[in-house]
Amino acid sequence: MARSTLVLPSLALCLLAVPARAQTAPTFKFSGFGSLAGTSSSEKNADFTSSYSQPNGPGFTRSTDFGVDSRLGVQVDLKFGESFSAVVQAISEHRYDNTYTPYLNMAHLKFKAAPGLSFRAGRMPFSAYLISDYKKVGYAMPWVRPPVEVYQFNPLNYVDGADLVWQASVGDVAFSGQVIGGSTDANLPATTGTSKFKGKSLGAASLSATVGSATFRAFYLQMKSTVDNTYLDGPAGPYALLRAPLIPYPLDPSVLVPNPYYDPAQADQFQIKGDRTTYLSVGFNYDPGDWFVMAEGARNAGDENQLLHATGFYITGGYRFGAWTPYLTFASKKTDSATTNPNPIVEAILSGSQQAQSSTSVGVRWDFRKNLALKAQVDQVKNTTGSPGALVNEQPAFKRGESYNLVTLALDFVF
Repeated sequence: MARSTLVLPSLALCLLAVPARAQTAPTFKFSGFGSLAGTSSSEKNADFTSSYSQPNGPGFTRSTDFGVDSRLGVQVDLKFGESFSAVVQAISEHRYDNTYTPYLNMAHLKFKAAPGLSFRAGRMPFSAYLISDYKKVGYAMPWVRPPVEVYQFNPLNYVDGADLVWQASVGDVAFSGQVIGGSTDANLPATTGTSKFKGKSLGAASLSATVGSATFRAFYLQMKSTVDNTYLDGPAGPYALLRAPLIPYPLDPSVLVPNPYYDPAQADQFQIKGDRTTYLSVGFNYDPGDWFVMAEGARNAGDENQLLHATGFYITGGYRFGAWTPYLTFASKKTDSATTNPNPIVEAILSGSQQAQSSTSVGVRWDFRKNLALKAQVDQVKNTTGSPGALVNEQPAFKRGESYNLVTLALDFVF
């Protein structure tokens, strides 16, 4: 956490120092974006969420939810001469604690060292995807939400650190690359207590190539991951039980008996404390104007632990008829780690991390006015056997491995 808390004060000092070096007066630009979306689910015994960071959504908690895809963001761009610039972006959306408290999604200083070469320091977008730079801007993407089979892989929105970005052209091909290092964190909803993800010693690199109307992109990340959960890690949690050689006898708690679930080795393996996490994604976008097709695949791996290894992908195609853009998406996510275990305590932990599913989505976008777009989308989702998919808040009557439908109407805007 120390690195994260030092980023913003350091950035503020840099911003104060830069104008003194600038040759011209700084320029200022204010902009914003937002989405107002309502989503209904046919599954009434669990809630749909579009992010790991959301505690509830449409389904059991409420029949129609306006928080799962709604958000408001503002951004300030500052430019100090030809070499220095800065970006600050704040977003309000449905968060882990069931509030809409704004948070800083971006706050970085950029130094342009040479044509096609720049350095940034501060808080920058988590650039794992095709649409990383604008994945919070609904107006900039075709869907009402990015396919959760790929974009719900992790709860990360930003990286606190520094990066190097370069651009170059070789013939008709324009290349762009990034190398980034730093740390990240994210608060997560917890049934009992609190939960927080921390990523340290983070190193990542991306490379994209654009030729004509086609763009190819690849991204790789490695970091040390820790999840602090007051229930899972607590004295009455499952990991403490796995490490206890003796437990109270149910009929007489004053008497200790051998623990049939005792397995400290598995507790050490599955508890996420400084474990290596890797993440790889590849994407493709072809957009000649009248129509488009885009596809993306991702895989997370690393040390075998509670964070199950998984692979996901989607493919989307659409056609533009004037102001109207119908589109179709197919997406799938499968779990690559074992979700069964001879120790029932471990199996219960793994079962809670299972999120395999597939979906087919059809939607239409209507750009009815400048900077305003209305979207309607219907999703048919099939959860893999034994998996709740993107559903949380499971009720006793909920059955894993079944299908449900989502209907969403969204208004996206920029200003």
